[in-house]
Amino acid sequence: MDAQARRTMSALRREDLPTDPGVYSVYRDGVRQYVGKAGCLRDRVWKNHSARGASMTNSAMRRNVAEHLGIATAADIKARRHQTSVADAQRVRAWLKGCEIAWQTCADESAAVALEAALKTEHRPPLTKR
Repeated sequence: MDAQARRTMSALRREDLPTDPGVYSVYRDGVRQYVGKAGCLRDRVWKNHSARGASMTNSAMRRNVAEHLGIATAADIKARRHQTSVADAQRVRAWLKGCEIAWQTCADESAAVALEAALKTEHRPPLTKR
């Protein structure tokens, strides 16, 4: 994954992302922060992780960033015990804009699951829950 080209999250466009299944990594200051898998990279990264709305229930990455920033626990956000505000979402989005993303397509979703598991085990990214 580290050999893949990286794109800044702030300049990422929907068209940049393939519709294939695959795995993606988010880096901040060159350090891998998060690893995730997707049945469709474009849908997962663009619709869920790059969303502009206040809701974070469909994005583990955004919930984990919110927890990292001290907004609320990821579990509380997912369970809707904490309702994220527009200001919360803006803080998360600003943090993510300072990151880079790389991805690798896979032949199918099962290959993406296997690659994600291997990357999580090898790199233990701090914002990826195990």
